[in-house]
Amino acid sequence: MEPKLRNFLFCDAVVPALEGKMICYGIFSDLFVPKFPVTYPQFSIMSTWVKGEGFHIQQIKIMNSSKSMIISQSPEMFFTLNNPTESVNLKTDVNQIVFQDGGPYYFQVFLDGELVEEFPLYLRLKES
Repeated sequence: MEPKLRNFLFCDAVVPALEGKMICYGIFSDLFVPKFPVTYPQFSIMSTWVKGEGFHIQQIKIMNSSKSMIISQSPEMFFTLNNPTESVNLKTDVNQIVFQDGGPYYFQVFLDGELVEEFPLYLRLKES
């Protein structure tokens, strides 16, 4: 049974906590930067998979605004769900990404090599 993607959050940081919980600091949907191009130092993504069984592989690819080029991709992340009542949280760190200009960048989530979902992250100039 293929899992379903329940959550996909852009955060400043994701920290494991007790009893399998995750703490997400600074959840956002837009990034405000002083200029373009910009190398953004670091942020994290927290994704949650539910209602599935078996061994799976998640990978996230970051596409440019026109979706014509992959600007980065995460390592493959492996997880196993033993029954449909389990869930798994995955933390993906995004480091030193160069964003050439403003607008949406698309984060494509792959499960076992198949595109499952796509989430935009908007880069905007910070107002002075």
